[in-house]
Amino acid sequence: MAQIGTDPLPNTPAQARAALDKHLPVVLRGRTMEEVGWIRSDLLTLLIPVFGVNEIGKADDYLLKLHFGYYPEWPPSAQFVNPETKRYVFPEDIRWLPRIEGTNEISVHTNNPPIGQLICCSVTLEFYQIKHGVEARHLWDPARQNFAATLNAIERGLRLPYYKGRQA
Repeated sequence: MAQIGTDPLPNTPAQARAALDKHLPVVLRGRTMEEVGWIRSDLLTLLIPVFGVNEIGKADDYLLKLHFGYYPEWPPSAQFVNPETKRYVFPEDIRWLPRIEGTNEISVHTNNPPIGQLICCSVTLEFYQIKHGVEARHLWDPARQNFAATLNAIERGLRLPYYKGRQA
């Protein structure tokens, strides 16, 4: 289980890959990666299309990059990336980040030194890397969570009333 104020330590690539391989079919729930549009760009990275819907029903597409180098003891690293380059460069790629407001569960910061982009949520690795304060009940717990918790939290933030469009 994640610890408050502790520096996350990477897992061995073999252990992280084994955990991802084990959890991937559970999270996919019988679907294939092709059916949901996911790409495994390397053994420890998933590229997942997500979208936000605004108050007039317009959908904005985003690409979420999850990296599993610290997984499963820590949540995956999460970052919105430019769909063409598969990277995030500040400030050029700000428009590829959503504005999420009005919820204590998640927020998105375009540039939070020293890590850069921050999806501030207790189910992302970066949340712990900046030593964000958190109640014990919200700590990442690999005994009861997998990366579906990360996806679910981000998807909740991309829905009304929290989704406010693209970052400007």
